[in-house]
Amino acid sequence: MASILKVDTLTGVSTAKTITVTVGSSATQSLEQGILKAWTVNASSASGTVGDSLNNSSFSDEGTGRTLITTANPMNTAQDYCVSYSAVSGYPYRGKADTASTYKLETVNDSGNYADGISNGMVSGDLA
Repeated sequence: MASILKVDTLTGVSTAKTITVTVGSSATQSLEQGILKAWTVNASSASGTVGDSLNNSSFSDEGTGRTLITTANPMNTAQDYCVSYSAVSGYPYRGKADTASTYKLETVNDSGNYADGISNGMVSGDLA
């Protein structure tokens, strides 16, 4: 019979960040490392609006096709996290780790020049 576990908080026994999940018969995954740390959905570089987000505190227009996102909870370091990125309109150029507390989403047009568009971004890595 399947079980249902309902809890409000999960905390590791030795430290708060040490919860391991068993996947399949033997593979394990750290729960903290296996979840997204931030996301941005339908971010418009033209209007500065965002459809939905997680762990983001502000969005700044850095010019045509460039959006700077500030996270509410920073990453461990500026170099050790990944920004995955896609564009809804325009062409994705890059999702870029900027500082431990900021990341950038950029879009371009057919000619490869910065152009306003709508983009989505996901951040993976270790929180500070």
